[in-house]
Amino acid sequence: MNKKFRSVFLIASITAVCILVFQMYWVFNSYKTAEKNLKNNIENILNKGLETYQFSQLDLAPVLRNDDLTVYYATKKRYVNPKDKSKENSPYYAEMNSIKIPEEQLPAITAMLSKLKASVLKTINLNDLNSVIKEEFLRNNINLDFSLSLVHDEAPLRDTFYIPVHLSKKNMLVKAQIKNMNMYLLKQNVVPLLVSMVLILLSAGSLYFMAITIKRQLKLDELKNDFINNMTHELRTPISILKSSNEALLSFNGINDPEKAIRYLKINDDILNKLDHNVDRILDIVQYNDRKLSVNLVKINPDDVIVPIINRFVINENIRIEYINQLRANEIYTDVFIIDTILSNLFDNSIKYAVDQKVNILLKISSLENGFQLYVQDNGKGIDSLYLPYIFDKFFRVPEGNIHDVKGYGLGLNYVKKLVKDLNGNIAVKSELTVGTIFTIKFKNS
Repeated sequence: MNKKFRSVFLIASITAVCILVFQMYWVFNSYKTAEKNLKNNIENILNKGLETYQFSQLDLAPVLRNDDLTVYYATKKRYVNPKDKSKENSPYYAEMNSIKIPEEQLPAITAMLSKLKASVLKTINLNDLNSVIKEEFLRNNINLDFSLSLVHDEAPLRDTFYIPVHLSKKNMLVKAQIKNMNMYLLKQNVVPLLVSMVLILLSAGSLYFMAITIKRQLKLDELKNDFINNMTHELRTPISILKSSNEALLSFNGINDPEKAIRYLKINDDILNKLDHNVDRILDIVQYNDRKLSVNLVKINPDDVIVPIINRFVINENIRIEYINQLRANEIYTDVFIIDTILSNLFDNSIKYAVDQKVNILLKISSLENGFQLYVQDNGKGIDSLYLPYIFDKFFRVPEGNIHDVKGYGLGLNYVKKLVKDLNGNIAVKSELTVGTIFTIKFKNS
């Protein structure tokens, strides 16, 4: 199962990367396409504007109309409507004639007419040219600022266009520098870009959530396997003892020896009670998620509760628990059962994870501004900082390979944290390998 999850995670990761790369490429490509179209449009506008300006400088001005492919020519001295029949009575008049030409001949005829008057072309006035080009920009719904100058050579500059002046005796170029073109592009494409970015973020978020879910599944799978292994080892020992005592009673005539029979039966009874206690403990902790423990707050002398707990553990001469009471007033407002359960679990962990046979535990209780604090320090093997964030998770146990010297299900500290929370407190832990672990629990009065 673990291998299957890892394969799914790998495929999902590759898919996520491919989708994000494609989305980002699409956004980049869309922007580049819009930039290319805008540059082509600007270049056409600049060419058209320069052509319009140059023709306006000629005494004979051609006007090209693409609708009927007709070229009109008129002198600038005086213009009279050709439909006006009173033209014979006028001392002078202008007459307009039209010549229809094929579309494919328009560029050639335009060039011929331009060269016809090139010799009388006036010097380019950049202010007038600027006005003509600006009108062309507005006609094409492009609102961009630009600056014009005359140069002889092209230089590769960003957002700069060079338009050749065909009706010039010298090889002149009109240099047009466009200002804030990137900002203009962004404004023009802001909606598609925003939609694309939202899609990218949604895709990334969904894939990230999927990756986190798969990672959690992998972790749950590992926790499940650890729990099964721990449960197996926890059950194997009492089962072995029960089988041995039962075999002694059945096969070695232990049943005929009342003293042996009673001794074996007491051993069996003790083992069965422990098994029953462990089963109840597991069921209580598992069902604890579905209900909130009823808290019974009473005012007590902490020594009356803590000293009996310590006495239960110091029966073994190798266990030493030092108790220091630093309360300003020797009383606290709390739940006796919860305090007993919390300290019992912490003491039990300190003893199980001791480095050597000598177990030293320090318990201090002190006053807070609105409550009290419990401080529990041991000289155990400590916990690697890598695993500290997970020690309160259900079924979690610090990995130790296939070694199961320390019995347990990974439920004790999870239960402790829930009890602390029910009592309106919070728990923190510090630990250092080969030095020991410190639990600090702060309770606030409701």
